[in-house]
Amino acid sequence: MIKKSITYTDLIEDFANRNIPIDTPGFYDHPNFMKIEEKNASYLSNYAKFVDYRPREQSYDDYVKSVVPLVAKIFHKKLIEHGGLKPDTSVVALISKALEKMNIWNYVVKGSMTINFPAESEIDTRYFWSLDHDGFTTAHVWLVVPPFYVVDVTLSLHSFSEAETNYVAPFICAEANKIIEAEIEDVISEGYCAHLQNINVPRSDYFTVISPQTEKFISVFPAREVPLESTKIKYIPVSVSAPDVPFEQMTSIKFEGQTALELYENEIQGLVG
Repeated sequence: MIKKSITYTDLIEDFANRNIPIDTPGFYDHPNFMKIEEKNASYLSNYAKFVDYRPREQSYDDYVKSVVPLVAKIFHKKLIEHGGLKPDTSVVALISKALEKMNIWNYVVKGSMTINFPAESEIDTRYFWSLDHDGFTTAHVWLVVPPFYVVDVTLSLHSFSEAETNYVAPFICAEANKIIEAEIEDVISEGYCAHLQNINVPRSDYFTVISPQTEKFISVFPAREVPLESTKIKYIPVSVSAPDVPFEQMTSIKFEGQTALELYENEIQGLVG
């Protein structure tokens, strides 16, 4: 597990010692990186922290702020038109690879999500838990694309009531600078919390009993809040992910006959190039 105290200099030195080039987005698929990851699955967190820490010029941030919402809008439209897709890493990986084609640094996050609707809506809080009786589940998935710490293109792939839909955005590109405390109830299901309480496990030990690495991960990749007018969404990372095949081989999901790479080449590249 990556240490909370790790610095940008630490990461650069570590990659250099392992002969891992760091000059282009997506270097997690370099053979030397993959060799380490085969022995240590959590090593991908080093790539994610590198993306977090990497110094950025204002011109780069301006480029990201202009391009990413456009790409998110296009992919959101295609995902809705496709139908039948769920918020999982296979979907978000397509967007990640498209952004890498544009030299935009990013990484995929799996985690929990809590939506607090405004009081006047009288809608109960919605929880998307990552830990349940069956272990880990992909409750939600999004992208970190600094300076955007939440790029959420799959939010509307969840099932929402008509009333709930009025208070959530179709997709989100937010800097999400507000770091917040992740509550146990945000990550562990209500039923599992009740079970632990019934067997007299102290609340402070819930993560220790279920998944101590999750608590450590959250300390390194903290939860963030995104306000949508009077609705507030909490994003709680529990792990990072990355595409495991090149963009050219990501062909299982197609949009009107186009692979995601073809969608990028035919409909996105010309708009942002």
